[in-house]
Amino acid sequence: MTDLKRTKPMIKRLEFSAFFILLLVFTGKIYAQQEQSFAHFMFQPVVFNPAVVGNESNIQLNSLIRQQWVGLKGAPETYVFNIHAPISFLAGGVGATIIKDQIGPFNSTGLKIAYSYGIDFWQGNLKFGLSAGLINKSIDYGYFNVQDDPILAGSENESGMIFNLDAGIFYEVKDQYYFGISSTQLNQGKMILEAGSTSLKRNIYLHGGYYFELRQIPKMLFHSSAMAVYTSASPLQINLGFVAEYNKKFWGGVTYKHQSAIGIMTGIFFKQFIASYAYEINLTPLKNGGSHELMLGYRFIIEIERGNKSYKNTRYL
Repeated sequence: MTDLKRTKPMIKRLEFSAFFILLLVFTGKIYAQQEQSFAHFMFQPVVFNPAVVGNESNIQLNSLIRQQWVGLKGAPETYVFNIHAPISFLAGGVGATIIKDQIGPFNSTGLKIAYSYGIDFWQGNLKFGLSAGLINKSIDYGYFNVQDDPILAGSENESGMIFNLDAGIFYEVKDQYYFGISSTQLNQGKMILEAGSTSLKRNIYLHGGYYFELRQIPKMLFHSSAMAVYTSASPLQINLGFVAEYNKKFWGGVTYKHQSAIGIMTGIFFKQFIASYAYEINLTPLKNGGSHELMLGYRFIIEIERGNKSYKNTRYL
């Protein structure tokens, strides 16, 4: 009986280690490494590039819910809310983003305020952006249910606040193409926990997209997009997307994450509302029910212009 009692804490430690290994192999991050990855990355560039805020003539209100690896205990859950708008007297735009992320015992809630400044350049508009905010990181040691380990049983919950900076550049020729480069967690903020120190890793994003039409299908607009994410000591993330929009009312598309997942998405426009759903099939050895993602948005009309300016593409930035 004595040997069995001594074995139980060891089993718990093994379970704890296995959980961390899964996070390393299948997410590329452990508590503040790579950031969240979305199927709707082409619709939500303001999350990772502050230069995009205020890029349209309307106030944009967006929300996103992501349930990853459904059926797996402790699987990632992400909630995003952002609002941004153009400000003419600032020659750019302003915005705010809230992101809540949970993976097993790890919780992260961040708020960042962004500003972008734009100038006319060549055939389009060149913008520079900067955002600053705070990220609250916490760990629930009770999640592991370990009684005999001084670290895992030392506190029910521990948290800390980290200051964060993002910066980016974005260039766009309306209704034709766009590309940008940005860095999130630029300052690599740090904090100390009882189990050890943790720091944010700098992420570098390179993203772009192209719009085109076919004469044979005049009511269709096609949007191809790509995004690469680099984080030190983590695999390079490559995301690809292709969306076909019909008659400015609804669309469908496919997405691909290199060696990670393949997904399908569908969405609709209704007046000022937008709604989109994506389902991803996991391509890794990890067995689960796939990932679900829902995006909802609304745009407030703040300026009406008559002429050749109209909303004609699947961007909802």
